[in-house]
Amino acid sequence: MNNMLKYSLACLLMLLAFTSCRKEPNYPIEPEIEFKRIEKFTHEPNGIKTDTLTFVIGYKDGDGNLGLRPYDSRAGATDPDSQAPFNFGSPFYNNFHLKFYEQVRQPDGSLTFEPFRGGFELQQRFPRISTDERVEPLEGEIRFKYVITALEVDPGTVLRFEAFIYDRQLPVPNKSNVVVSEPVTLLVE
Repeated sequence: MNNMLKYSLACLLMLLAFTSCRKEPNYPIEPEIEFKRIEKFTHEPNGIKTDTLTFVIGYKDGDGNLGLRPYDSRAGATDPDSQAPFNFGSPFYNNFHLKFYEQVRQPDGSLTFEPFRGGFELQQRFPRISTDERVEPLEGEIRFKYVITALEVDPGTVLRFEAFIYDRQLPVPNKSNVVVSEPVTLLVE
């Protein structure tokens, strides 16, 4: 029994030594993203065909400065996420940008993607990923939901999406790469 206890302690110490040697990933300070998937749920609330789309974007960031707190519009607000360059009206006010493209048949029969409704874009803030100000690499997923109905598009409409994010780098936030989704056919099951 005594030898078994010594053997167990030695194994535990070796396991701790191996896990403590794990190196932190080395990501660039500009956020890197990838389009993971679009989750689509088709339903008919109040008799209107509706798709709820969930966009899943993977991210990697070397310094962990992703996300913004909700904007504080009170006079004299001191939250840095509500100050320039993240103030209302600034191009960096929203840190998540999703552009919509619709598949269009050309006169020669080919299919191309053109800006949906002349350039529709969803812009939002996603919350801070890390709750403190530590500089550390981060990796994970951002999820956004968007609801679109048969009152807005015809069933069978095919859309594709481009997305990018900004971090909180000062004085000018870093823009991520731009990613493109797979096409999704709307309002059909």
